[in-house]
Amino acid sequence: MIPVEDDEQSAYDAARAALTARYGHLVLKFTPASLSASGQHEASWAGGAVSAGTEHELLALVRAAMGDCGGEGHLWVTEGISREPADSDKVLISQRLTCADCPAQERVITLHHPQPTPGEARQ
Repeated sequence: MIPVEDDEQSAYDAARAALTARYGHLVLKFTPASLSASGQHEASWAGGAVSAGTEHELLALVRAAMGDCGGEGHLWVTEGISREPADSDKVLISQRLTCADCPAQERVITLHHPQPTPGEARQ
């Protein structure tokens, strides 16, 4: 017999997966209460961490920390990738937020990436 997840757990799993994919560059990681040292639900990423008593509280804290409305349209679109002028081992990724529910935003992500990017490899 295949176990059937309830709708609430499925919704949590889908929201957690969406956030993990959306903030993969920050290595966002979720830890259930049963595995965490604190006994609480935890999330950590490069530059931050939160914990909460319930999974849904945890999602709310992560979204707040990331400035994320939680909508499906909350997507960061890559506008360009270039080398850091002062350090050629770093790549700058310029992105623009496309979300009808959020104010216009832009960000630049710096990653250590000494290997050629796909665009550099094609040249």
